[in-house]
Amino acid sequence: MLDPMKKLFFLMALPLLASSTFAAEKEGPFSPFDALTPTEIATTVRVLEHAGDADDQTFYPAITLQEGPKADIRAWVKGKPIPRSAFVVLRRNNKTYEAVVDISGEKLVSFEEKPGAQPSILNDEWDAARDLFMADPRFKAAIARRHLKKPEAVFCTPNSAGAFPGDGYEGKRILKIPCFTSDDQIHPAIARPIEGLMGIVDTDAKKVLDVLDTTPVDLSPVPANYAKLPAPDPVLKPSAIVAPAGTNIQLSGNLNIKWANWTLHARADKRAGIIISNVKFNDHGKPRDVAWQINVSEVFVPYMDPDATWSYRTFLDAGEFGLGYLVSSLSAGVDCPVDAYYRDLVFPNDTGGTYVKPSALCIFERATGDPAWRHYSSTDERVTGVPQTELVIRHIPTLGNYDYVVDYVFTPQGAITMRVGATGFVAVKTSAAADMQSPTAEADSKYGTLVAPYTIAPNHDHYFSFRLDMDVDGERNQLVRDQFVMAPASGSTTRKSLWTMKTNQVTAEGPIEPDHSAVGGERWRIINPNETTGVLKNHPGYMLLGHGATSILSDTDPAQRRAGFSSFPLWVTKQRSGQDWAAGLYPNLSGPDQGLPDYVKQAEPITNDDLVLWYTMGFRHAPRPEDFPIMPTTWHELTLAPAFFFDRDPSMTFNPGQLPQALDQKQ
Repeated sequence: MLDPMKKLFFLMALPLLASSTFAAEKEGPFSPFDALTPTEIATTVRVLEHAGDADDQTFYPAITLQEGPKADIRAWVKGKPIPRSAFVVLRRNNKTYEAVVDISGEKLVSFEEKPGAQPSILNDEWDAARDLFMADPRFKAAIARRHLKKPEAVFCTPNSAGAFPGDGYEGKRILKIPCFTSDDQIHPAIARPIEGLMGIVDTDAKKVLDVLDTTPVDLSPVPANYAKLPAPDPVLKPSAIVAPAGTNIQLSGNLNIKWANWTLHARADKRAGIIISNVKFNDHGKPRDVAWQINVSEVFVPYMDPDATWSYRTFLDAGEFGLGYLVSSLSAGVDCPVDAYYRDLVFPNDTGGTYVKPSALCIFERATGDPAWRHYSSTDERVTGVPQTELVIRHIPTLGNYDYVVDYVFTPQGAITMRVGATGFVAVKTSAAADMQSPTAEADSKYGTLVAPYTIAPNHDHYFSFRLDMDVDGERNQLVRDQFVMAPASGSTTRKSLWTMKTNQVTAEGPIEPDHSAVGGERWRIINPNETTGVLKNHPGYMLLGHGATSILSDTDPAQRRAGFSSFPLWVTKQRSGQDWAAGLYPNLSGPDQGLPDYVKQAEPITNDDLVLWYTMGFRHAPRPEDFPIMPTTWHELTLAPAFFFDRDPSMTFNPGQLPQALDQKQ
């Protein structure tokens, strides 16, 4: 029998669990923002094959929506035909091509070879490269030389190779392949790396180019009972996010979302994961534009170990692998509340078809337990306020050892927060040191941390570039920077100094260079200089609130040259078709200065233009033993907050409904 509290929780959740999945009534598309449907992808491939530009041996690293001009999309009216086009990247006979297909007219618009371009890694390439390496006699000799107890427990997993001029592999499509053993694991979920061994495979030539086999590190026995999990802590009573009166989320079409005063669209993307589009806030009956499109543009993860089997690990996760391609299914009650909406996502595969990732997106609202606003009056000893509630749109790509919880959070105050929680487990290498008193401990941990016996977690960075195509009350916007500066307290007889604010317009494309004269720091706002608010006549705007680290690698480092976006927290560009990715369209095995450095090389003037902001949310990770064997979720975030967009706090009229406790209660 359920105890009374469990029974109450069960009854509250029942009506919500019954409606926790959402599917469109039919395939669609329902709006210009919808992802390509399976039928549209099949049409795209058919057009290319009919033109003789593709066959059954062609691979498709990308088949994605080619958005039309903003003006055309804005002019579209529900019920009217939706012009649809696809942008395609193809691999055929070891060459890369780009195509644009008019899906509506079933015709090929353009087809062009892209010499030297290396698109994202294909699933067949992973498997083929692994099998080639493990069949190579040099691999077998290297394993035999290590005298492993169970050679049959060895397995290898290919990685993207990075790009290092002069290494002899330029112009080749290569993967680098480290190996592991599942014998005598340090933890049941984490295999032990076999150090000093790596394969280099050309996937176009289907050939093992090299086998790096240096001095091996012995796999010392794991201390007795170390890998056993400790006894569980006392079981806590359950707590959960529930909506006893039903959800406030309204879903329609293919992921049109309405909640409180927000309307927006979400779509699945093989590279970006989820793209948020057409974000509007209903300001007392007037829908106002906030952003045209928001998404993760790139993820740069460089490791800080100079060993040859580690120094190449300078991953560009979105462009080399794909955040949508590696998105994981979500577990109700762990990844998202049990009463969330769960959505299957459809992605194009590598062979011109589609596949479905079940329950890969969740959408839910939650009471945070914090006040949206409150005030205590000592006169009548009363608290007046309302609880904070927010909408969360979540997906979780799993890229090897790391899981990234990517949230888009919308609040009644008009703010949008992009949160990334890093969890999973840290990448590790085998060492000779059992503990920090071992003779080799200091040398072994020079570039990382001893997190377990014979186990080092190397230092590394994470840099997430968010692309923010802002349309604040329309397309014509201006970026301004407010700098906090010290000023004399003129006219004061007691104070000698104050701080004040100096505002300057950003007048050219490029990175926002630090101004060291603004010792008090600065904030960035994107404003609409053509509009004013109703009462106060301010130019409406949004400000960026973030505290991301930027890369401190040398600008001559080949890894840093491929990820130039990470050198600055903020970049600004004009909105242009084809400029969607911070490290460029082809970051895999790429040359230097692609993406943002190339987009802004002309430093074109930006005054009252359609602007895109690119924000780098980064953090350096010097691992701790507490990050192993499972890393507790560590959150980092960026917020777009209204700044002079409203005449007052919009949450003053927000009414989340009465809970059993009164919102305005006597103390």
